[in-house]
Amino acid sequence: MRADYLRIVARVAAPLKAAARAHPRLNVALWNAQYRLGIWDYLDDARASGSEVLALVDKHSPHGRILDLGCGTSENLRLVPGTYAHYHGVDVSTEAIARARRVGRPSATFEAADIVTYATSERYDAILLREVLYYLPRECVADLLVRLASMLAPGGRIFVQLTGQPDLRVTVETAGLEVVDVVVEAARSRRHTTVFLVLEDLERHRRRYQGAS
Repeated sequence: MRADYLRIVARVAAPLKAAARAHPRLNVALWNAQYRLGIWDYLDDARASGSEVLALVDKHSPHGRILDLGCGTSENLRLVPGTYAHYHGVDVSTEAIARARRVGRPSATFEAADIVTYATSERYDAILLREVLYYLPRECVADLLVRLASMLAPGGRIFVQLTGQPDLRVTVETAGLEVVDVVVEAARSRRHTTVFLVLEDLERHRRRYQGAS
């Protein structure tokens, strides 16, 4: 019940968050305050393991390098040592990143940065966007996905997790990337269904299948 209440509070605060994005320091301070107030503590519930998305990562990008954008404290992604090459978590909240570092995850690094403008010369086999796209300006989502495709290693995939928000799902599916897998989780309530979308760079997808034909 408390988790449902906090989710509602977070959604109601969305317009304030959108306004704060124009002021990076205010944006960081707003997210830090939410973590200190415990608004996102429900995400670290022992029952939240990220098993669904990890099953897809194991299927499409086993033993790879993982970039987790909007990772929060990362406690709700129970990676098993030896099943991945390296994990890098990124979140705009310095408070969340400080907590993530205290988790002591092996073969892992963390970075405080805004995922909308995040850039790196590293290449990853799996890029995760777990329940984070709601909190970005809608007009940025498609461009972000296309830009992230350039950070993929050959054969890499982007994994998007969404609950509800069917219009946002359409934005993801029409961003210009190839949807190579979709998993729909049974609704936990009458209102919400969780969808997992696996995306691949469209040009790489075409070249791969042209080469196979």
